[in-house]
Amino acid sequence: MAVRSSRRGIRRGGGSVSGNPNPIATVQLHGPVMAAIVAAIPVTARDTGRPVIVVGGLAVLCRLSRPYRATTDLDTVSRLHAGQVGQLELLIAAGARPSGPAGVQVQTALGPVQVDVLEVTDADLSPLPEDPTDRLHVLSHAWAAQTATPVHLAADDTPPVTVLVARPAALVAMKLQSVMNRGAAKEGTDLLDIMRLTTDPTTAVAVIDGLSTADDRLKADALLHARRWFHDNAARTLQRIRNIPEGAPTTADDLALVAELLSAALEPGAGRAPELDDHATE
Repeated sequence: MAVRSSRRGIRRGGGSVSGNPNPIATVQLHGPVMAAIVAAIPVTARDTGRPVIVVGGLAVLCRLSRPYRATTDLDTVSRLHAGQVGQLELLIAAGARPSGPAGVQVQTALGPVQVDVLEVTDADLSPLPEDPTDRLHVLSHAWAAQTATPVHLAADDTPPVTVLVARPAALVAMKLQSVMNRGAAKEGTDLLDIMRLTTDPTTAVAVIDGLSTADDRLKADALLHARRWFHDNAARTLQRIRNIPEGAPTTADDLALVAELLSAALEPGAGRAPELDDHATE
């Protein structure tokens, strides 16, 4: 059984090396659920013999300056090359119990933790899928694995760990795609994650700069999905976000701002997408 959510707090600290222009952030987690998730990271790394790359809810918590929700599992991404055994297969061989289509229950000293592994293979990338949603899935997850950076994670009664965490721009690209395959509640959470990452003072510049310099194919597919959620279906998106407690205060103007920012980052060349200008000023 997966560990269930409990109340948790997060405190962010600075780097550990004096004079380092790019210090590694320290994120302090609180509560038994978060402690168990942190404990699952070294177990997963030990049993697979490979670094853990964190995506999903925990990655969002690590990146935002004002985290607004909890998470109950550990989502990871793995860039799998020809001849390598998949991390999911390695975890099962080490004794983890299969759980869900791409996950296992990893046993830790603090209890079992759901660990989901999203694998990107050489075959996934060459040739790329023709469908833009499938293609964005592959490209965004490969990008997340390639560009992840270290974060120090500490939790109550758990030894601190340093783990690779997906960067904000890659998280936005992944979530633009994942909305397609989610239930209503998870859909709202993904959409609100996109909004928070795009406007949070700690992540906004990283999102815009990262997306604007991304692979052209990824940018085109991400722009298609950004328009779908924040322009063409903005009313539906607003309803989905407002249906979750954390998203209740969200307004149409908030969505318009995110549409404008994402368009400015993803459009070929400079400037905003023309079709978003009128909507953004309503």
